[in-house]
Amino acid sequence: MEIIKHKQLEEALSHEYRQYLTGHLGRPQPYLQHIDDDTEIGMSYYSEFTADTPHVHPICTEYTYILEGSVRIRLLETGEELELNKGDFSLLRPNTPYASKNAADTRVLFIKVPGINDKTLVTPDDGTKRWLQSWDVADECQVNEEYPVDA
Repeated sequence: MEIIKHKQLEEALSHEYRQYLTGHLGRPQPYLQHIDDDTEIGMSYYSEFTADTPHVHPICTEYTYILEGSVRIRLLETGEELELNKGDFSLLRPNTPYASKNAADTRVLFIKVPGINDKTLVTPDDGTKRWLQSWDVADECQVNEEYPVDA
């Protein structure tokens, strides 16, 4: 049995907002020794408002469970905006381009299957760029058919 103790995880999260617990990681984590495994499991702690770079997972299914706080997600193909709060669980299927932003003091447990890094960045429209600047911004999204990969 392999174990990562709560104290180790909390110490690592105090240095870096995202820590991987399991997976086949391509880069070493300096603050936490992960467990090598076919499934990628990690935790993110956003101590302050944070917007993630819009992206899509062409292969992986991503599961998230909100441990604390709130996350807003914008599905880029439809412009639909969703809010997930403490206790909410979500499943994001492959080939779903999205943007997300996280309220201060948000903790998220995430699982990716298979456990590979298939993140492909996408170029957001101007409305999504504005939406990502603040927790409270609610601009309309231009719905596009294609999302070119960032260079």
